[in-house]
Amino acid sequence: MVRKKLLTLAGAVGILACGACFLPPLPQQKEPLPPPLASMHRIVIYVEDGTADNLFDPVIMSGATASNFNRIWVDYRVRAETSNAGGDRDAVLRITVLSKTESCVPRGNGEYCSIELLASYTLTAVDGRVLLRRPRESSKNGLWQQGDSLPANLNANTFRLLASESLASTAGSMLIHSARSQ
Repeated sequence: MVRKKLLTLAGAVGILACGACFLPPLPQQKEPLPPPLASMHRIVIYVEDGTADNLFDPVIMSGATASNFNRIWVDYRVRAETSNAGGDRDAVLRITVLSKTESCVPRGNGEYCSIELLASYTLTAVDGRVLLRRPRESSKNGLWQQGDSLPANLNANTFRLLASESLASTAGSMLIHSARSQ
């Protein structure tokens, strides 16, 4: 009798375990956006070169940063675009790159290159109110690559992708997480 009960219990546990494995995952609740962003749907990202070296083309870097913002922060309803994409917008995020530091370290048959960008971030509403300002934020990123070191110019594909991803990640983190504390 005890054996039958144990067998029945094991069968019931097995059925529940298998059934739970095949169920779709429970929906994850996203955190609500902070007050400055709660009503925003579209922001324009404009990246400026504030260095004396003219590291990059602002139009190209703005487009790459907006694209990376949308890819990285896909779970939030705020979408980024560039200034030449018409339509209504809720705010403008102006990112001014103040300095760039890069380094590459040989490893095996390639090298690990890292970049650190120091930039200021200013989010302005369409009526001109400054919603959020960060005068000096550091953005870091790195990659493994074959061959030569990173170029001095941010317009090179590898470098632009690395830098724009870094700026987009910092911008989203700053907007979504840092604004909560204000």
